[in-house]
Amino acid sequence: MGSARKGDKKFIAVRGDLLRKAIEISNRRGKSFYGFVNEVFEQAIRAEEMDSTLAEIVEKYKFIETLRKAGAVMVTLDLLNYCLDQLLETRSKDLLERWYESGVWYGKYLSAKFENPLEALSKTLNMYFWEISEIRFSSNSDGTATIKIIAPNQSHEHTELLAKFVEGVVNSLNYKISKREFWKGIIILELVKRMLPPDMESGFPSL
Repeated sequence: MGSARKGDKKFIAVRGDLLRKAIEISNRRGKSFYGFVNEVFEQAIRAEEMDSTLAEIVEKYKFIETLRKAGAVMVTLDLLNYCLDQLLETRSKDLLERWYESGVWYGKYLSAKFENPLEALSKTLNMYFWEISEIRFSSNSDGTATIKIIAPNQSHEHTELLAKFVEGVVNSLNYKISKREFWKGIIILELVKRMLPPDMESGFPSL
């Protein structure tokens, strides 16, 4: 038997619901079904050649779009650190409050966009903060959860800013922080699900 050549056509089994959806998409795009299916295969192969999968790439795109629509911008890490260090010298308290407030807003945004916003937070932090090398998130049936963040190249001051941002996020997601620890490049937050709104709980953490 000869080897398969470009242009050879083969029959493959496809789920009926996927077939109908593919036909619908190709018609909407004004593209032949044959061309659309081949494009899907080509992109799946490209993803594998990048040591990834289409599912991983689609998920990353979803979170990148989330960041873009939330107002995230890309700047070099050196420039960001320079700006932060200048502000920390003169307005550290204000800066910490702004990072916390930004986290509160972002938490509300995640809550509106995702069914599991805490899980979405751990994924977006990896894209948002490139200094982060590891994030561990665990939740329990009793309403408690733990977030551990490792960013070994961050200074103590920048770690505190990141901790404030994450605190703002989790507080807006109806969690309160039962234990908070951070050192240079390490953040550990233990969370408890709120039974009442934050302004009705005396245990609401102050800035």
